[in-house]
Amino acid sequence: MRHLAPPRTPAALLLCCSLLLAAAATVLGLAPSAHAEDVLGKLTLPVTSGKIADNPTFPRVTTDGPCPSTNAAQVSLVLAKPTGGTVTLGKTTVGAPFDQGPFGADILAGKSLESLVRAWIPTGSLDGTYDIRLMCRTTGNVGGQYFAAKVVVTGDSWAVQAPVAATTTTLTAAPATTAPAGAEVTLTAAVTPAAAAGKVTFLDGTTELGTADTASGTATLKTAALAQGAHTLTASFAPADTAAYAASVSEAVAYTVTAPSSSPSPDPDDTGSPGPTPTASPDLDATDADGTALDVNPTLTPGQKVLLTARGYTGGATVKVTLADSEAAFPDATADGQGTVTAYAFTVPEDSEDGSYTLSLTEDKADGHTVEFMYSVGDAPDPGADPSGSATSADGGTTDGADGGGSGGADSGGSTGGGGATGSLASTGTSALALGAAALALCGLGTAFVTHARRKGLLRF
Repeated sequence: MRHLAPPRTPAALLLCCSLLLAAAATVLGLAPSAHAEDVLGKLTLPVTSGKIADNPTFPRVTTDGPCPSTNAAQVSLVLAKPTGGTVTLGKTTVGAPFDQGPFGADILAGKSLESLVRAWIPTGSLDGTYDIRLMCRTTGNVGGQYFAAKVVVTGDSWAVQAPVAATTTTLTAAPATTAPAGAEVTLTAAVTPAAAAGKVTFLDGTTELGTADTASGTATLKTAALAQGAHTLTASFAPADTAAYAASVSEAVAYTVTAPSSSPSPDPDDTGSPGPTPTASPDLDATDADGTALDVNPTLTPGQKVLLTARGYTGGATVKVTLADSEAAFPDATADGQGTVTAYAFTVPEDSEDGSYTLSLTEDKADGHTVEFMYSVGDAPDPGADPSGSATSADGGTTDGADGGGSGGADSGGSTGGGGATGSLASTGTSALALGAAALALCGLGTAFVTHARRKGLLRF
């Protein structure tokens, strides 16, 4: 009599799946991986250039330290493959053990650089940068620690890669040191050397405020996202060409954001509908010729001289001065290294009629930073009253980077917020995908079990 095998239970099937998953996890966990600590030091090629077809391509090498005593029986000169792993150019045991260093080694002929690279680039140009490593190994050719160098291939020739140039990054803020909450702050990073192209990330502590590309060694970000309180600002430069320039981070800049500027309380006897009250811009100071501070939207007389100090420009920038609805010409101003135009002398045109006027100081470039000085001559209408009921610009307001006051603040503030939301959605989607895959796998497993059980007559429904 044949005995049927006992039916498989759901518990047994699930146990088998669990064991398979555990085994896979163990294999992945024990798989070898590259670590930064595998690099022992710098590899120097005394012959700094040659032909990629030469064999040996690199006849001699020197190191800046010894091999570990456990892996010092021989050294192998290898080429790191872009997809992982290495291929051998040549090796030697002459001079072993190599546990005393620094040391030099003559590499015996093996394979040329050209023949190895052609193995994964069958046709076309071989131009590029390649990693050369001197591996420290046992007599059994075991060992993963190495000394490293890079070579650049151009045509049929190779040359040692030039050393990476150091950079420095300096951060300044305008207004300097402090600003009221909601005010636009201009952050400027100066990177040297100026030829180092790349991207600067502006940070408030560990929070990213935004990024900007460098242009002639300068990157600028305007933001109104700084909340009231103390802040620590830094700028981090990432070079576009990491083979030519190193990254750098500025020293921290302490910055304080004060309470928002408050507007005067309305007159309780005023039964009209007041419009917005003009407020002073943090980017503008205005005084008369004697240095006495002027009120917001002052009333001036034709021929009167005022001194204007405007902030927020790129260091050394040319600033154009224009008067709205006027053909009068005014001399250009120049911002100092901190991006400030100091004590610009403006004289009210003699032919000015009664009315309201706006003087603009605009940086001479596309989308240049603008600071406005509003004033009146004679009995001009109150700028706070708007018959149409729509809000008007505040005196001295900055016209770029801060539009949309109540709906999101400065442009950079809005960009930072959008970035954060996108990151959260991406994380949620990844988790949902993993859960969905797991659910489909379990559903498939359950379907297979039910089908098998019904065919064997183990389930009836």
